[in-house]
Amino acid sequence: MAFDMTKNTNLAVYWGQDGDDKQQSLSHYCQDDTIDTIPLAFLYQFKAKGGMPAIDFANTCSASGNSVFAGTALANCDSLADDIKTCQKAGKIVTLSIGGATGEVGFSSDSEAKTFADTIWNLFLGGESPVRPLGDAILDGVDLDIESGSPAHYAAFVNRIRSNAGENTSDKTKAKSRRARHRMLKRKKSSPTSSKNSTEIDVTTKDKKYYITAAPQCPYPDANIGEALNEAHFDAVYVQFYNNYCGLNHKSDYNFATWDNWAKTKSANPDVKVYIGAPASSKAAGEGYVSAETLASYVAEAQQKYSSFGGVMLWDADTAYNNNRFDKAAKNGLTAN
Repeated sequence: MAFDMTKNTNLAVYWGQDGDDKQQSLSHYCQDDTIDTIPLAFLYQFKAKGGMPAIDFANTCSASGNSVFAGTALANCDSLADDIKTCQKAGKIVTLSIGGATGEVGFSSDSEAKTFADTIWNLFLGGESPVRPLGDAILDGVDLDIESGSPAHYAAFVNRIRSNAGENTSDKTKAKSRRARHRMLKRKKSSPTSSKNSTEIDVTTKDKKYYITAAPQCPYPDANIGEALNEAHFDAVYVQFYNNYCGLNHKSDYNFATWDNWAKTKSANPDVKVYIGAPASSKAAGEGYVSAETLASYVAEAQQKYSSFGGVMLWDADTAYNNNRFDKAAKNGLTAN
């Protein structure tokens, strides 16, 4: 079954950083229907040797353990191509997460952001380049996990990716108009038959839907990507409700309602989905891990109260699998209601 962003039962799980020192191949995590979205973590340097970016997927592929493209520090990870296509054919989307806690990121101008967007488009998405770090695989989008550097110019990056994909969402005024029309249509809607259809995932051609997500910290507004969230069209935000005062372990300060209000009143995309981001084990974060039962209670509340709720994000696949399949427990919580 094809991925459907409009659902409120989606599970996004990061892969790539070998969180529990037992990371398996990417396709290992696509063998059942539990996970819906897999962001590959991370492209952690915007400009490394030779002006090219750098990627690191820990024990699977990195510049220190694999060959690199001549004159760069960009690892050749084309061995991942078949795994990526296997996951996509199983109805999952696979995206590239940019940044991370130790990322060397940031732009000095909109022009630089657009140029970098073109680089990402050509190296990993629907563009063309003699350098394709993931071989002939075409990823389904990008995730911005920006935790350092200047917050400026990310909207220009997102809008350029959209433009390259043939979408026209760069005009903030048009986005606001769409939001107004959306509200009007919601008031007028009287039939359940008007619900959206699933988006078919095309893994064989470049004529496909591309998704852009972000992973802000739960304190609102996010210091590193918050500006762009208001100015550019994101499909979803994976809010990190951990390692923060507003995490899942601080129920009195937990602020999903604030993010739901942002989605309805500030987001450039009136249909943006907000995910509950959670650690997949006590090892996966400094603080914020809660039991599967507690996470399920947060999910049930969000599904009942917040129309923007889209699902759960877990960090990360490795720790989830080795914590009694915490990913499966999270998915069961999402589908229970």
